[in-house]
Amino acid sequence: MDKDFMWGIFVSEDIKRFPNFFPIGFYASRELAVEEIQGLPKDVNYDLLKLPLNRNFAYFHKKSCKFVGMDGIYHEHYHFKREHESD
Repeated sequence: MDKDFMWGIFVSEDIKRFPNFFPIGFYASRELAVEEIQGLPKDVNYDLLKLPLNRNFAYFHKKSCKFVGMDGIYHEHYHFKREHESD
């Protein structure tokens, strides 16, 4: 277990605005999180993010100073939705 990070599972939605996902679980290791993802319903997509603890990872646009995303985050996408719909 890496005490400097946690692994978050997020449901991904097909909308154009940010944020387009919401959290459903946090795990101490990638292995536990991936195992959980494999057991979740396959009618939606999921994102797995490795999130640092005790560190702000917000990304602000330099000119507008508006929040536009996350910086330095490891990310994996699990695309199930279209595969499920074509069954």
